[in-house]
Amino acid sequence: MIRTCDPSVSAFVSHVVPIPECCPVSKNPRPGSTVRVSYLPKNIVVPVEVLEERVRGYVGGFESIRGMEEVIQDVARWCAKETGVRVRAVADLIIQPPYGGPEQTMRVSARASV
Repeated sequence: MIRTCDPSVSAFVSHVVPIPECCPVSKNPRPGSTVRVSYLPKNIVVPVEVLEERVRGYVGGFESIRGMEEVIQDVARWCAKETGVRVRAVADLIIQPPYGGPEQTMRVSARASV
């Protein structure tokens, strides 16, 4: 599904979607983790439900992508390709360290353009 917007009116779009537990071993990221995708659309807007479906596709690994840093880079690349504009993806992650200890927060940011 593609959504359009009037390119003659300046707009800023920012979607925030939850990131589910992607790794079956570490159970990371933890509940409450999100990714925000922001851009200045020319005429194409990524439907938030399509973005959420794309993010859910990383559960268990997506192609050769396994690390959260690569996931966020791929989200930014994919959104840039879909919209034809520069995109910034920022993830706020809650991570349980692999060797124990308290949960940690991690922010990953990526920019991509076509």
